[in-house]
Amino acid sequence: MFILLVGPKGSGKSYIGRTLEKHLGVLFFHVEPLWMSYYAECEASNRQPLISEGIASMHAPILDALRTHEHVCVETTGASAEILNDLLALTDRSKTLVVRVFAPLELCLERIVTRDQTYQVAMDVESIRQVYALSEVAQFQPDVTLENVQLTEAEIVSLFRDALTRAPSG
Repeated sequence: MFILLVGPKGSGKSYIGRTLEKHLGVLFFHVEPLWMSYYAECEASNRQPLISEGIASMHAPILDALRTHEHVCVETTGASAEILNDLLALTDRSKTLVVRVFAPLELCLERIVTRDQTYQVAMDVESIRQVYALSEVAQFQPDVTLENVQLTEAEIVSLFRDALTRAPSG
């Protein structure tokens, strides 16, 4: 099953993905380091980053993961319709669990400030607010909506365990 977590920065998508990996054997595919690498490559070669080119650079590893793992989880803010639609098109919809993750803006901002920034795309507060607003209005049909104010690992495991055991294989 392909699990797509969609929500603003700081809503807890990475926490959910890491929890699924730790407790349910789901491969969590953290895409921000890949975006950071793509931007660094563009900077090193003195070229302008393009969303379509960045997406294409991520297709191969995500598709390979989908071929080699029973369950794969990817995260996105949903702020870019192009990126969101591209991710939704990677697998048959019947094999995809789309999860809208949200948390109040102030909580997201607090989480962003206090977390390890090593593998996060750096953004100023105004940009984070803009991405939050775009994420809130992203148009897609979620299978599950989670308000992640204080979800525990046990609650996350419980929420996803049934969906993964019912998932069609292959």
